[in-house]
Amino acid sequence: MPKHAQAADAPVYGIRPQKPGMYLGLFHGRDTPNQVMNDWGFDGPALGPLQHVHTTYACSVNLQFTCPSDAHLLTGNNDTFLELQIDGDLLCFDGKLYGDWTVYVVTPEECFRPPDTFRQNTRPNDLRRQAKPIPWDDGS
Repeated sequence: MPKHAQAADAPVYGIRPQKPGMYLGLFHGRDTPNQVMNDWGFDGPALGPLQHVHTTYACSVNLQFTCPSDAHLLTGNNDTFLELQIDGDLLCFDGKLYGDWTVYVVTPEECFRPPDTFRQNTRPNDLRRQAKPIPWDDGS
């Protein structure tokens, strides 16, 4: 797979995605298979929303995005089907390697603010962004 510079608004594992759905979160990242790890490495992308995730003989992970625009945001093309290779015990994506990956669901209730019932001027119902705080972000 050619390397693709991810868009700034592409979902990252550990930060709540802007759309509800099923995601494949990549983490415990490294640049090379033999890299000496002094910590857990870096968080990778949250691939999704997805229709399905399927692993074949522990050598590849196949997934399908729900729409071409989500695929394009993360891969640089509109193909909704993506096959990720496993190198030893590491999952490969976009020239990086990940020791851990997880499938998880973000519900609509986790993304949208509850309706305002007590304010004269209601807030916009923008999607919530964060699942866990980032040290440099005050959450506003």
